[in-house]
Amino acid sequence: MLTLFITIPYLTDFIGKNVTSAQPGVAPVMVRTLMNVLETSLNNSVSSSSIGLILILTAVFGSIWILKSHSKTLTAIYVLGISLIIVSTGSFPWNVLSDTPLGMIQLPFRYLSYASMFLSVILGLSVNDLYESETFDTTFKKGMVPVLTICIFMLFYVGFHHDSLNALKNSQSQFLKNTETFNQLPDRTFVNNSNYDYLLNYPVKYGELDYYPKKARQSTGVVSYNETNLSIINNIAVVGRKKIHVSPLCESNKMTYKIHTRKQADVDLPALRYKGSYAELNGKRTTLINSARGTIKVRTKKGINTITVGYSPSKSYYAGIIISVMTWISLLALAFYRKVVFKINHE
Repeated sequence: MLTLFITIPYLTDFIGKNVTSAQPGVAPVMVRTLMNVLETSLNNSVSSSSIGLILILTAVFGSIWILKSHSKTLTAIYVLGISLIIVSTGSFPWNVLSDTPLGMIQLPFRYLSYASMFLSVILGLSVNDLYESETFDTTFKKGMVPVLTICIFMLFYVGFHHDSLNALKNSQSQFLKNTETFNQLPDRTFVNNSNYDYLLNYPVKYGELDYYPKKARQSTGVVSYNETNLSIINNIAVVGRKKIHVSPLCESNKMTYKIHTRKQADVDLPALRYKGSYAELNGKRTTLINSARGTIKVRTKKGINTITVGYSPSKSYYAGIIISVMTWISLLALAFYRKVVFKINHE
């Protein structure tokens, strides 16, 4: 119930709809070493292989508090956090287990997100125990805890902001340029309001073909580019039998094309077609035609045609959002109610 807004589209728009999934398996180049994770975390670096200074210290010294707590639940949470840090690195035998369900995550450092969650529980509860202990037995000492907490987080924020500004300054000499050819996006580049749209002309560095319809991808096994999917990536529309390059106006959940035709013609746009896809021709909904490359295809009239394509979720998706929100609110209310009852019973 908490995740219906995710599971409903998965069931209605993905399962059995001839949509390809992400490429399974873990590439060795994507695996970080344990020392790399420890080093970047201790440096509090902004990196995919870092969980930050506070959480890495929790991982190192959390066992001291766990042993004193004598709690099997907290021990399990702590062990999970430590284990997931190891699983995210090359210390885990990914060369053997790459093609197992564990490898579906593709990038092992993603397991650090779960490690962070479990270690945050340990950190939060240990700080709470310290706050309620005899160490902070005066009003002044208790008042200093939130002040120190804010100061610590502000210190880390300033460090993060400083690193971000330095990265921004170093990238200004590499101003992102427009491209009409198949070029990979540079690892570091400068983007502002004037060239932000240029990002749309570059393919995604990793996973460009993930979740393409099978017709559009037309490649199996190892991800590979071919004439079909490259024509989509490079914004090539097919008007009748003629191929032309188009530049859509991109908005939230929709794209708009302007196509000029000398007569009535079928136009195959470089926009992937899914179950909830739709098209509007000159402001009115129009019927979609089957396309050999798994894209949105419509029949246009003579003259200038404004074609807007987009995606509209099913009604069950919105019902799922409502149920999920109500469930989250109910859980929070229940937690608050239990806390109030517990406080009343112990007064």
